[in-house]
Amino acid sequence: MSEVSPRPRWRDGLLLAVLAAVILGGLVHYGRGLGDDADEPAATGPQRPTAATSPTAEATAQLEGSPPTDPAAPAAPTGGTCWDGRETSSLRLCGLPEGARGLAWVFPSFSDDRALCHKARPNDDNYPVVESYECFQHALGKPVTITYDHVKDPQQVEDWLLARVGPRNRHDLPGAHGGRCVFVDGVSRPARITGMYEQFPYAVSVYAASPQAAKIAWKKLVRQRPPENVRGIRNS
Repeated sequence: MSEVSPRPRWRDGLLLAVLAAVILGGLVHYGRGLGDDADEPAATGPQRPTAATSPTAEATAQLEGSPPTDPAAPAAPTGGTCWDGRETSSLRLCGLPEGARGLAWVFPSFSDDRALCHKARPNDDNYPVVESYECFQHALGKPVTITYDHVKDPQQVEDWLLARVGPRNRHDLPGAHGGRCVFVDGVSRPARITGMYEQFPYAVSVYAASPQAAKIAWKKLVRQRPPENVRGIRNS
C-alpha cells in the first residue's frame, strides 16, 4: 500500500498569513470609522421631525403664540339678549334700536328722564334725523337742554360737526365698531357738546348757557351704552 504524502507546510503558512491580513484590515477600517464619527460636528440646520419626534399640540401652540386647544374647554358664547328683550343666537341678528324705546336703550339717561322729555320738531339748521327728543334739566342752577337723536347717517352728523365745530374740538373715544367721538363747541351760544357713535346712527347733545354748565351736564346727566352693547348684551 502506498503512503499519502503530507500537505506541504508552506501552504498552511500562506493561508494563515492571508487570514491575518483580512482581520487586520477590518480592524483598521472599523477604527477609522469610529474616529470619523467622533470628529464630525453635530448638525446645526433644521431637520424634519420623524414620526417619533413630531411636535405635540402644546409645542405647536407655543411656537404659534397661542395656547393649546383643550377639547374639554367650553366654546365661547355667541348668543345674548337683543336691545328689545329677544333672546338670540348671535347679536348680529338683532336689528338696530329704533323709536323712543330704542333711544332709551342706547342712552339710559333718556330712559331715566322720559318724564322731562318730549318729541322734538325737525330742525333745518342741524343734521338730518329720523327721530329726536328734547329733555329739560338744570346744571349749575341754570337750565340745560339735552337732545337724543336717531340720525339718518352717522357720516352726515360727523361731516356737519366737523364743518361747524372744527376738527380741533373733536375728541375720539376708541372702542368696538369704531368707537365714539365727542365735539365740544364752547364758542357758540348756547354752548354745545355732542357725542356720536362712529358706526351707529345715534347722537346726543347738551345745550347750556355757558361752557361750564354744558360740561357739568354732560358728565352728570348723560349716559351712553358702549358700542359693543348697542344691539344687545352678549351672554357671559
